[in-house]
Amino acid sequence: MVELASTVTNTLFLLGTASLVIIIAYLTVAFNNKKLANKNRWLPKIVIGVVFGLLSAYGTLMAVKLADGTIPNVRELGAMMAGVAGGPVGGLIAGLIGGIHRFSVGGITMIPCGVATILVGLIAGLVSMKLTGKYYLLKAAVVGIVLESFAMGLVFVFVPFETAYMAVYQVYIPMVAASTIGLVLWTYFLNKLKAPKN
Repeated sequence: MVELASTVTNTLFLLGTASLVIIIAYLTVAFNNKKLANKNRWLPKIVIGVVFGLLSAYGTLMAVKLADGTIPNVRELGAMMAGVAGGPVGGLIAGLIGGIHRFSVGGITMIPCGVATILVGLIAGLVSMKLTGKYYLLKAAVVGIVLESFAMGLVFVFVPFETAYMAVYQVYIPMVAASTIGLVLWTYFLNKLKAPKN
């Protein structure tokens, strides 16, 4: 019962952080993307990469360390959102910023977490063109679950199993839930933003 309460609390906290990330990201794309696109087709992707990369770092900074030392966060969400909005270029830039910031924080999971953020941003950018059609939100949910699970899986590659298990056990559900819900909402808002106006 205590674990369930902790999981729900952590998930709600991460969703709160994700909501702020989505709002700032939406405003960035809504007010700047169209204006910048008229001048240079690469500039919007670079701006998206930088802004979302900072939001990825913010996802790390807003994390609260649990009693066992693990830190649930929504860092990968910023990189995923950049990939969806800015393609591989935007996703890679955001992933690099968020990943390098994670390296600077240190800790036993800094390598897998930093590498995961970079790869997640790039992969999200590569699959972003597939998030279309009638089931685009379902596709976004699958991408969110798979990429966040991939990020967690990298911890087991770089860190001894017992340590990795303890690091992932408490945060897996809250982080996957928050990142997936956040990515689905972002994909929905971005789709509405790009929809032709009557």
